[in-house]
Amino acid sequence: MRCVGPTFSPDDLAALREDYTFTPALDELSDGLSLFGHPTRLKIFGLLDQTEQMCVCDLAEVLDITVSAVSQNLAKLRAQRLVKYRREAQTLYYTLTDHPLNAVIRAALEDARAQVAE
Repeated sequence: MRCVGPTFSPDDLAALREDYTFTPALDELSDGLSLFGHPTRLKIFGLLDQTEQMCVCDLAEVLDITVSAVSQNLAKLRAQRLVKYRREAQTLYYTLTDHPLNAVIRAALEDARAQVAE
């Protein structure tokens, strides 16, 4: 197959190029979305969404992975401001933030759960 284009006018192409030039906001969105390409982080998100808050040791127990592995994944989510924590003595309790990306991931998870239920 051979392209005969461009089929858009030069002005339209310039406008589209400008619209899709990456900005810091798009870079941040891309970084945030890429975090959820790892199933453990997606599971952590789902658990925090379902329970509202969990400590690291409970997350590790449910996911059957080490506390260290959970902590490393939470650190990546925290770096993007997708989760936050509160400390009670030695225990850290994690919750989701109100970051706009969390609403997108929540909707995607709800859709995936609905498809599994069908």
